[in-house]
Amino acid sequence: MITFKNSYLRIFRLSIFVFLLGCGLAMGQAPWSYTIIALFSLLTLFFVISCQKIITHDKLIFIFGLGYFCLSLHWIVQPFLVEGGVYLLIAPFGFLGLIILCSSFWTISSFFVLKISKHSSSLTVAFAILLGEITRSYFFSGFPWGIIGYIWTDTFISLSASWVGPIGLTGMTLFLTALPFSTLKPLKASSISVGIFLIILVAIYFQFRNSERIYSNSIVRLVQPNAVQEKKWDPSFAPIYFKSLIEMTSEIGKEKVDLIVWPESAIVPFLDDASQDLKKISQNMPRNSELILGIRSQSKNKIFNSMILLDADGVVQNKYDKFHLVPFGEYLPFMAFFKQLGFIKSSDNEQSGFSAGEGSKVLKSNIGWFRPLICYEAIFFHEIYNQNRPQFIVNVTNDGWLGNWAGPLQHLQQVRMRAIENGIPIVRTANTGISAIIDPYGEIVDSIGIGLKDYKDIKLPVKLHETFYSRTGESVNFILILIWLLFLFLKKRVFRIDGAL
Repeated sequence: MITFKNSYLRIFRLSIFVFLLGCGLAMGQAPWSYTIIALFSLLTLFFVISCQKIITHDKLIFIFGLGYFCLSLHWIVQPFLVEGGVYLLIAPFGFLGLIILCSSFWTISSFFVLKISKHSSSLTVAFAILLGEITRSYFFSGFPWGIIGYIWTDTFISLSASWVGPIGLTGMTLFLTALPFSTLKPLKASSISVGIFLIILVAIYFQFRNSERIYSNSIVRLVQPNAVQEKKWDPSFAPIYFKSLIEMTSEIGKEKVDLIVWPESAIVPFLDDASQDLKKISQNMPRNSELILGIRSQSKNKIFNSMILLDADGVVQNKYDKFHLVPFGEYLPFMAFFKQLGFIKSSDNEQSGFSAGEGSKVLKSNIGWFRPLICYEAIFFHEIYNQNRPQFIVNVTNDGWLGNWAGPLQHLQQVRMRAIENGIPIVRTANTGISAIIDPYGEIVDSIGIGLKDYKDIKLPVKLHETFYSRTGESVNFILILIWLLFLFLKKRVFRIDGAL
């Protein structure tokens, strides 16, 4: 009985410790960006895995994942708080459901990898976590928010995303932190890990040592109205925000303005009903400029979350409809099923939510071709590379749903990685922040913070030559993953783990 109690207490203590290690890994994400703490947490996790036999490794990874996603995704309750009421009651269930789902990707991957390999080690577990990160990026429409590789965003290492993207960065991080605790001799394994890391540092240095920021002659104006989500659609406040947008658009700066960018859902009316608003905008635009804004549009029985490009006369030159929608936020999954059951009428637009657009595209402006991204679409790294390379990317967003701390900062963190991966500058506007122009190295040229009503005229950086990642995408990562997989299954023969080393 005493033994049972002691064993139970040990399991409890170990579970709490591993949960806190998961929280430590999350500290590498914005708004903290403590890369050192994140790396120490991973190293400690793999040390624990290499020496403990109390809890099976798949269960251990589930607990670790709970800690990681609990802290990194705590902002997810914010959208439920905006309107309160019944949504407030389901906030805890939504939060718990999401972190359990995300942790389950890691756990299921661990279970199957460990089952198939029939050998548990730090490298096996690291591979399983990587596989979990990949599956959650693609399955069920995907949710690649807070990928582990983003812990490098504020460091020199982030530039390696131009070769391998966030999945490659994640794999590198997991492999190098797990290797010292593998079945290889500790000293030899640690030396290999440090050696690979130094090689990566040297490679990045020689690639970017002579790099310089080159700017075009094009001036882009970011306009941020500080439209608080709770009031954005209020009939008494909507005209105030529209007036603010107009005033900041008509401001004459020291230099000419080529392109003005408003945020997602900048104006309340649908596109077909917005002729007066568009006319008002054109009357207040600087001469020879163009304007991009987010707006809702309709076609037959469908509603779209759209982005339009206006010329100086207020005429719509180009239009893009968001195609990667937010589940439960912009549309209800399994819509056909609910319609068959009679819960939703086929003609009920309000309940059906938004419809997906035709897909990604590039649009032409007077200052060059650009790739439109609306809010949530910016986190899907695998849907952006290998496009017809535009001069810049435009990301309009409404981060008012995400609160005023971790959510918007994490969203910006991921947008910065899109710039590095593709070597393309990004123009970003938000209703409440953070609006910014990001250069192709992922550095913020200038920005407007959360809770500020402001505009800024900023020179647009010039894109880099096509990056390795934008040419190859995930294909190289796929090859590296296969090599890692072969290593795990053949290592008994290759490395003679039975004692030869």
